[in-house]
Amino acid sequence: MTENETSLFPQGYATGKAFCNRDVEREQLKARILGNEHCVIVAPRRYGKTSLVNQVLLEIDFAGKRIDLLPATNAYFVHKAIKACFSDLFGQITPTSQKAKQALIDFIKDAHPKLTLSVFGQKLEINSAQQPEESIIDLLVGLNTLAKKSKTRAVICFDEFQQIGELKNHHAIEASIRHAVESSTNISYIFSGSNRHLLSRMFSDKSRPLYHLCDLIKLEKIKFDTYLPILKNRAEAKWGKSTNLDFIPEILQLTKCHPYYVNALCRHLWRNKDAPSKKATQKTWISYVETQGNWISDDLARLTPNQRNILAALSFRYTTELYGNDFVTRVKMGLSSVKKSISMLMRDDFIYRDGDGTYKIVDPALNSYLQKINYFDFLEE
Repeated sequence: MTENETSLFPQGYATGKAFCNRDVEREQLKARILGNEHCVIVAPRRYGKTSLVNQVLLEIDFAGKRIDLLPATNAYFVHKAIKACFSDLFGQITPTSQKAKQALIDFIKDAHPKLTLSVFGQKLEINSAQQPEESIIDLLVGLNTLAKKSKTRAVICFDEFQQIGELKNHHAIEASIRHAVESSTNISYIFSGSNRHLLSRMFSDKSRPLYHLCDLIKLEKIKFDTYLPILKNRAEAKWGKSTNLDFIPEILQLTKCHPYYVNALCRHLWRNKDAPSKKATQKTWISYVETQGNWISDDLARLTPNQRNILAALSFRYTTELYGNDFVTRVKMGLSSVKKSISMLMRDDFIYRDGDGTYKIVDPALNSYLQKINYFDFLEE
């Protein structure tokens, strides 16, 4: 497998030729950034939220910085992450001339005297005696002032933003961020995270500071009919125009069109000298799922027996009636227990309800793993 072929199905972020479709979402995000609007990107884990942001920034040629809040445990971590963002963006949006750079530093000092700034190459060292919540406002407002003075535009993406809502003093941090975002003229903000329900609640709960601050962009799966010609073209480029392409629909069936797993399975298949058959594609998928067994087992171990029961049932048969007599009888649980388990599984993005009202498991590898180990034998019915 050549480096070029590997880059078509990256394990990490996808940009350029590896970035697949998302035409509607790309235009939505571009329009919001160019219009200096702010948005929340809502999607399950590993659906390509960061790849979407990176691709759009490449296309509009804006400076940008991603702030990863997954490790955040307190306000000081958030403050430190935003300080690092300030330092990095300063290097991106300021002139290369040292004289012009110093003039901007002096301007920021005058506009925000509580910030002490000094030049260190292309970055800044920022010292502040304020409390984190107060300093967050000054840092973000200062960045906007800097961008405005530089006559440039930038984007800040808060990734895993739902972690803020789990902190002890989250209300004050959220209020600080809202203050900065509402006054921003030259910096657009994007909020994304891997827990759709917690993230959505932060922006839809009237009691929260971020209520209705941003527009919502929902990132769905890439459709089967969209993926199909893309993968066919890549297969023909790899193995020739006469290639039997029966294995392509099988890829999409096995991975449920989940972007992360489509790339993972294709990476393995594209290593072969010859095009795979449908059977070989199935074997490759089963082998791949087995390699994911440790982390899947860890995820399952954190669930209650009732929650695992629900997942096992859904892995064999999707349904539109999770609370109906048929499903309740099948899982051998009381209705109240079913409702409680489903609520937690949906909150933590293990299951979702698609456009036609069918409840499904989000992760296709987890789905296949449960089927393979026959966690509970629902096939005897």
